[in-house]
Amino acid sequence: MISSKVIETLTPLFEIIKNAKGKTISQIKDQLFINDKCKMKKGASGLIIENLLGIKNNNRDEADIPQIGCEVKILPLQINKNGEVKAKEPTAIQMINYCEVAKETWETAKLRSKINLTFWVVYLAKENGKAKKQDDYVIVDYFLGHPNNIQNAIFKSDWEEIQEYIIRGDADKLSCSMGMYLEPKTKGANNKDKTDAPDGKGGTIRARRRAFYYKKNFTNTQIIPKLDLSSIKND
Repeated sequence: MISSKVIETLTPLFEIIKNAKGKTISQIKDQLFINDKCKMKKGASGLIIENLLGIKNNNRDEADIPQIGCEVKILPLQINKNGEVKAKEPTAIQMINYCEVAKETWETAKLRSKINLTFWVVYLAKENGKAKKQDDYVIVDYFLGHPNNIQNAIFKSDWEEIQEYIIRGDADKLSCSMGMYLEPKTKGANNKDKTDAPDGKGGTIRARRRAFYYKKNFTNTQIIPKLDLSSIKND
C-alpha cells in the first residue's frame, strides 16, 4: 500500500515530470542552465533527469529518495517500425555481491529495498530502428511502481534461481536468459573484471561482475502498458 507520506513526497516530482512531458533533453538542459556544449557521455541524459528532480546521483545502498525508500529509474523507450513501443534495454537495479547474496534469504535480501518502490521516468530514445541523440530524447511520462503479490512472487522465484547458482559455485554460469522479471547481467569493464564468489565448497572463486537488472519483459508488460503514450504514438 502506498502511504500518504509517499504521495506527499513524490507529488512535487510528479508535477516536474508532467511539466516536462514533450520536452527534449536539450530543452531540459536549457531550463537547468547546463552548458549545451558539455559532452553527453553514455547515461548523461539520465543524470540530467535526476538533476531536474533535484536528486543527487549516488552508488550507495540507500534509496535515491531515502525518506520514503524510493528508487528513481530512467526508462528509455523505442518505437519499432511496426509502431510497437518497447523498452530499449534492460534496467540496472543493483550490483550483485555474490558472497552476500549466498547468505541471504528472500526476506532479508537487499535487492528487495531496491524494487519495493520505484519512480519511473520515461523518455523516447529510439524511433523506427534509429537511435536518437541524447539531446533529442523526449520526455514521455512517469509511473510509480510498487510490486503486488503476484509480481513479488515472480521476483522471489527469479532471485532464488540466481541465488541457487551462486551457492553451488556456478556464479560464472549465470545468464541473462534466466528469470522472468530479473536477470543477472554482466556489468564491468571487460571479461577480466571479476570479484569473489562462493565455490560451493566453503571457499571462493573469481567470477565476472554482474548486476541485477529488470528484464525488458518486466518493463514491457508491467510498466509500458500503464503509460500515457499518446504524445509519441501516431494516430
